[in-house]
Amino acid sequence: MKTIYLLGILVMMQSCNLLNEKAEITPLQNPLTTPSSSKNSTPPENTTPPKEEDSEIVGNTKYTYEERKDIAYGSDELQKYDLYLPKITEGGAQTKVPVIVLFHGGNWSEGDKSFILPMVEYLKQKNLRCAIVNANYRLTFKSGVTYREQLDDIRAIINKLSGEAGSLNIDPKFFLMGISAGGHLALLYSYTSNSNGAVKAVGGIVPPADLTTPDIRQGRMDTDITKLVGKPFEGNLEEYKNASPYFQVKSNATPTIVFYGGKDTVVPMAQGTAFNNKLIDLKVPHEYKIYQDQGHEWSVLPETLDFTISFIDKYM
Repeated sequence: MKTIYLLGILVMMQSCNLLNEKAEITPLQNPLTTPSSSKNSTPPENTTPPKEEDSEIVGNTKYTYEERKDIAYGSDELQKYDLYLPKITEGGAQTKVPVIVLFHGGNWSEGDKSFILPMVEYLKQKNLRCAIVNANYRLTFKSGVTYREQLDDIRAIINKLSGEAGSLNIDPKFFLMGISAGGHLALLYSYTSNSNGAVKAVGGIVPPADLTTPDIRQGRMDTDITKLVGKPFEGNLEEYKNASPYFQVKSNATPTIVFYGGKDTVVPMAQGTAFNNKLIDLKVPHEYKIYQDQGHEWSVLPETLDFTISFIDKYM
């Protein structure tokens, strides 16, 4: 997750302009990845590129977005989010729009919403008929913060936005999307805490799914997962299952889209394979994208966010 926090977002900054020929994002150069690495990446297996002309959430005209930064949803300094509200008027009335909520990566213990601003900018440039939320959450470097508190933060964000839906002119239907650690939290919340059905779909890029497997509890990841759960693995298997989307997903789970890399040594592709099989067995509506040449740094491919937008289109 540290890798995705430090490197993957820089590559995303470089690659976002490839996602849409009309985009005008100024690319940032990542000295650790050559430009050709994203241009020549192998497409995901068993996929068909989405057709934008069939979309109901991608607008035909350029929208402007009202930006509201660092909105507090709790008393902690990290409990803040940025909100982007599209101005869409149809028939003389402001159109209510659903909400995309984004969560950064960083081993659950570091990172910041500023590092996924390229995702926000790309989604804005696609003229999505959605509000966009870019959220921080409490991190496990703070005493007493585990995944439970981080799920509480997601709940607080959704509750605050739902409570203000009228004044914000939003439709309180949510798509949660995260990178790495953020993807893990988005999945876990959707599978365990979505009792009111407000979350309509969820997505993750290289999200850890099963925290009980030895292949993911290696090196620093082992330390970070221990902090996340709040207990060591030995003697606490059920606690680790409670923190794992793989074990919490049920047959009535939120529709899910996930992306994994064949060369990822932080979140091995075996996590995605097992997770995909579980979703198949439970008949959960989902899409599973494998990029065989990608590692955890995830040099963002043109299709990644486009596939996500197409998926949102089906369920929002």
